[in-house]
Amino acid sequence: MSAKYEVKVSEQLGRYIVAAKDLKAGESILSDKPFVLGPSSDTSLICYNCYLPLMSKFVVCKLCAVAPICPGDGCPQNLVKWHSEFECDFFKTLKLKRVVNPMTMVQNVGSLLVLRAVLKKDIDKIAWQEFLHLETHLNERKGTSVWEYCENTDKFIQSLGLLDNTEDKYLVQKVCAAIDVNSFEVRGPPLPAIGCSEILRGVYLKAALMAHDCVANTHVAINDGNVLVCHASTDIKKGETIYYNYTDPLKGTLIRQQHLLIGKYFKCTCKRCQDVTEMDTYMSSALCSACKTGYMSEISNEKWACHSCGSEYESSEINHKVQCCSDKLAVINKKDEKELEEYIKNISLVLAPNHYLLLDAKQRLAGILRDAINNQPRPTKKMMRRKIELCTELLPVLEKISPKICRIKAITLYELHATKAHLAKKLFDGREINGSQYLEELQDAEKYLKKSLEMLLIEPGNSPEGELCSKALEDYRALKNSISGLMLGLHSESKSLVNGRNKGSDATNGNI
Repeated sequence: MSAKYEVKVSEQLGRYIVAAKDLKAGESILSDKPFVLGPSSDTSLICYNCYLPLMSKFVVCKLCAVAPICPGDGCPQNLVKWHSEFECDFFKTLKLKRVVNPMTMVQNVGSLLVLRAVLKKDIDKIAWQEFLHLETHLNERKGTSVWEYCENTDKFIQSLGLLDNTEDKYLVQKVCAAIDVNSFEVRGPPLPAIGCSEILRGVYLKAALMAHDCVANTHVAINDGNVLVCHASTDIKKGETIYYNYTDPLKGTLIRQQHLLIGKYFKCTCKRCQDVTEMDTYMSSALCSACKTGYMSEISNEKWACHSCGSEYESSEINHKVQCCSDKLAVINKKDEKELEEYIKNISLVLAPNHYLLLDAKQRLAGILRDAINNQPRPTKKMMRRKIELCTELLPVLEKISPKICRIKAITLYELHATKAHLAKKLFDGREINGSQYLEELQDAEKYLKKSLEMLLIEPGNSPEGELCSKALEDYRALKNSISGLMLGLHSESKSLVNGRNKGSDATNGNI
């Protein structure tokens, strides 16, 4: 048991963790190394040692002559190595028996994570037993396409002789299920110069005990050593359940629940999922075609109703409209500013302003405008104002669905500060605002940047968010210097004006 949390058991949640003491937002709850980490089942070929993508060629490990690894100078020294001595000896034995060869491993790279999990039963028996206690929902998977898909992995593991002395004929299916249900996505190492990487999956035995809620009270990050660090994202009182959100908070209830049913095998009944307004964000609501101003939500499988005028509609009619909006977003060019603006304009006539489809389009548009503002030598004021508008619209929604510490919120606040400061300078240089107004705009931008930094400071240093934190710290120092210089200039100007008035008054008194 940790000093920060303790494990409980319930019929509804199974094993889960609660706060063992009052926790403050930003306080570390747990740190967890991966029980096993590796590529997903549909991965491209990766190095068995460091997980870098193998783009065109590979060599095999000199010791076992089986495992595909990085060619040339080999794996970068700074990356964690996963091809252990135990595994290497195991592969060497199989090679001598002519059970496997390098091409066998290339063809079965999608089974590598399961293989490494099964090998743990002879390497770390205590952790292996803890892994076997994780939720699998095995009965729900039997007879499904997922079960059939895992049969290939089962046959591969069986062919290696790893299960010859195992009585459990479903062991590999259990391992596949435990990984699917409990794993976290982990960024794989990027290829130098190119930057592309594979998304890996990691099983963290402590973190796997966190229950789900669509409004989480934790913030999870994984550092360059693949260590998962969990912080409280809000204040958590002693005895309260520690929650992690298994889904995308910026999706509507139907999408989130579909994801949980398919991947995690349960239906969420959290406060947000039970609320048709999604905590007054109306992220799954549409505009009422009767009163034109109210928002309508699905109140049953057959009816939608307006929250303002009470008008009711057949679900099939409104669901068809929402599906058309979704289909349209799927086919437009999401890297084209004009197409996104046109989509937002048209869909805003049908859906509530914070509908998750509109939020998706607005996020993408804000990203395009960010790149344009950063790359163009003279970005327009219109472009900057539009980006500020988009960020400002997103923040109140994030505050409700991800209160306090939130990665997306931190990035949005940073972007808002950067554009407000940029626009203020442009207006001041063009003499469209005076020094006092410029100072007010910079101080406003500083507030957003400070809020962003408070959240970014807990991000791992080498992650994109950690790198953004370093940049934000530099920007903060520069912004403080600009504000100090401007205040000094305004003070000197004010002092000169006062002195000038005093001299004028003295001269007048002398003439009397």
